[in-house]
Order: sequence, then C-alpha cells, then structure tokens
Amino acid sequence: MTTLDPDVRGAQPRLRPERPSEPRRVVISDPQAVRALAHQARQEALDELFSSGRSRTATELASRSNLTPSAMSYHLRALERFGLVERAASAGDARERRWKATGEQLVIQPLGGSQAGILAYNDMQLSQYRELLAAEIAYRTRVRAAGEPGPDQPYKGQGSFVLDREAEEEFTERVFDLIREFELRSTEVEDGRADARRVHYLLSAFPDRGHESGGAAEAEPEQDA
Repeated sequence: MTTLDPDVRGAQPRLRPERPSEPRRVVISDPQAVRALAHQARQEALDELFSSGRSRTATELASRSNLTPSAMSYHLRALERFGLVERAASAGDARERRWKATGEQLVIQPLGGSQAGILAYNDMQLSQYRELLAAEIAYRTRVRAAGEPGPDQPYKGQGSFVLDREAEEEFTERVFDLIREFELRSTEVEDGRADARRVHYLLSAFPDRGHESGGAAEAEPEQDA
C-alpha cells in the first residue's frame, strides 16, 4: 500500500474486532525522492515489491514494464539510494541479483508539504490508473460483444455520503483495515499460482472542503435597483 499521509489511521481507538498487524512503514520525506518516484517503471517495481512481500530480479520486474533488465537495474539502484529497496538473498544459482522492498507500506509525505513533488507523483499514478481503466473497459466491451460471461462487479465506484467526524474517522479506519487484511492474504499466496492474479485498486477519501463551515464564499449583499 502507498499512502500520502502517515497519520491516516490515527483515529482514537474504539471497540472493534482485532485489526490486522501494523505494517512496517517506509516514509519518504525528501522532495527529491518523491520526484524520483514520478516514473512509471519505478512505481511498477515498487508496487510489485511492496505488495508481494517477495524478492524479485531485475528481469522479472522488467517484464512488467516492457524494459530491458539493464534498464530496470538502473531504476532499482536509484530506488536503493533513497532507501526504498535493498539487495535480497540470492536463490537458486544466484546468477542474477534479487531485490526486495525495505518495508511493507510506502508513505509519501515531503518535508514542508512540497506540492510539486506530490502532484508529480499523483499525476504518474493517475496516468497508470487511466491506462488500467481503459484496458478494463476495452476487455468488458469485447467479451460483451462476443456474448461471453464477464465480471459482475463494477470496475469503478464513486460517490459520497454525509458523515459526522466520528463516522468519517471510522469509515477511513475500517477501509484501510480491510486493505491491510487483504495485503496480508496476498503475501500468503504461492508464487506463480495458476488461479492468482493482481488486482489493482485506487482509494481516495476526503471531506468536501468547499462546503465546510466558513469554506463557501459569503454572498454579496443585494443592491437596491
């Protein structure tokens, strides 16, 4: 999981079922490091290493990004300099170096709230999401036209609801608990299992700041005709 706020789970504790264990976080505060992440191949490599919890070679990661292994090795060394990935123990004949994530959750929070770095990083993630969304729409259109059974679940959900502060905190907390639960289950899936595939998600929940108390512009007084 990658978040833009390390305190997103900071609500006051309340009675509830036992929550999944807290992940080991890797916090990026250097704006230069955040900007360095605004690269599709690097994000894909980090997504694989952080979400799988397993080590991978440059060749394995390159296959996801249509890069050569040498090009991916360059990006991995760059990520290593920022403390995001590290060399892993060799396996098999050890002819190729293996890499792993330095934690379980990546947290982006540049010092001083650098908007440029955050926006560059978000733009890259949204670009990847648009590509995934377009591919899913094309797939569903194709299977529907062929009369074949396709996925029943929606490929995108969007909406809003009115919550008080306590319910808002509980909603955010429970959603991230659910994500953490399935992340833990993801690491337990056997590598290369035939019926396993990657499922992408994008989550963003925040209040409507334009309609908070005092947030809307005050109405101008009417003028007599």
